[in-house]
Amino acid sequence: MAVPLRWANLNINLVIEIVNRVPCAIDRERMAAVCQAWLAAVVQAKPLTYQLPSLFLPPANVSGVYCYLSGCRDHNMLPGPRYFGSYDGGWFFLAYGQTRGHRLFNIRTGGSHELPDVVADLFTTVGTYSMVVLAATLSLPPDHLACVAAGIVTYQPDLDAPRRRHVAFWRPGDKMAVCNVVPNESVGPGLEPEDVVYYRDSFYFLTQDGHILVSRPYYNRVGDILGALSKLTRFQFQEGGCSDEQFVRARYLVSSRGELLMVVRLAAHHHAPTSSFKVFRMTLYPRTWFEEDALCGRMLFVGRGCSRSYEVSQYPGFKDGIFFLDDRSFYDAEMMFRRVNERQYPCSDIGKWSPDRPSPHVDLYFPERVPSYNSPPAWLLP
Repeated sequence: MAVPLRWANLNINLVIEIVNRVPCAIDRERMAAVCQAWLAAVVQAKPLTYQLPSLFLPPANVSGVYCYLSGCRDHNMLPGPRYFGSYDGGWFFLAYGQTRGHRLFNIRTGGSHELPDVVADLFTTVGTYSMVVLAATLSLPPDHLACVAAGIVTYQPDLDAPRRRHVAFWRPGDKMAVCNVVPNESVGPGLEPEDVVYYRDSFYFLTQDGHILVSRPYYNRVGDILGALSKLTRFQFQEGGCSDEQFVRARYLVSSRGELLMVVRLAAHHHAPTSSFKVFRMTLYPRTWFEEDALCGRMLFVGRGCSRSYEVSQYPGFKDGIFFLDDRSFYDAEMMFRRVNERQYPCSDIGKWSPDRPSPHVDLYFPERVPSYNSPPAWLLP
């Protein structure tokens, strides 16, 4: 007769109490696999009402999932292609072939949707071109019939022309995206899109100058997307925005408490790691970005197309802060076109900025991480 495992002999009420103190869903799944008794304890434990994003960090040839709820422990789940965004419920935007094979994939269910590899530009150059998606988001969950995707894409309208960065729209499963923006003067030099978020029934694109392009797709009679009705709103910064001495590493849009925030990531110079952040609140009257003095009980996870805001009050032991990825490759138009041994997606500028007074500071989590030839890091959203 086999001797029962000692873990299975633990009092079930004790195991339930332990599970109740485990905030990570992946850790709970692994506890449930220990034995039947622990599986029963996990089933009877309090459900996880809140979750935080996990860090999807690809080294050279495999991808690890690092969970903040379990102390940044590596869950090591998937090998990965190039990831360029995520959506709630475990959905990832990815490109299996770096510049092609765009797809929306669910890490938890295995469900997927094909995404377009080409874009139609009918207003400027009148043609269809191979595109690369750099960032994307959704209006609704991908299985919803009314779901629309919006992205920041790059394509080359002519062999002798530089690559063009534009906004594009499509539905999950479409073979072609469209980048027809009405009026087309709204997108041009100096107004390249930096981030995108779905907010108040429209897609909001943030430009490199801090302006906002609000877009809403329009359709033909059979429901195909023809383009987007858009309006560019130019914003001013409250006096004392970002000084000339600080290099702006990135800008992000975050929907938080019914408002739209712009998070500006700063460094000492172009090659320096992240040193600080500034957070601005959007006001329409007047059209100004007003700097926030404090996060006021928020945790912000920033990433292009997938930034999220969480309330510190729901996570005992956590404090205000901004969690960030290493997304410096967003501005390298040729990175994904290079050979495998030439691609160098940086993965070392990852961490948390704490606005503690009087000395705000950055804690880098993986400063020694070597570049990846697969993908930049990404958030795995709960």
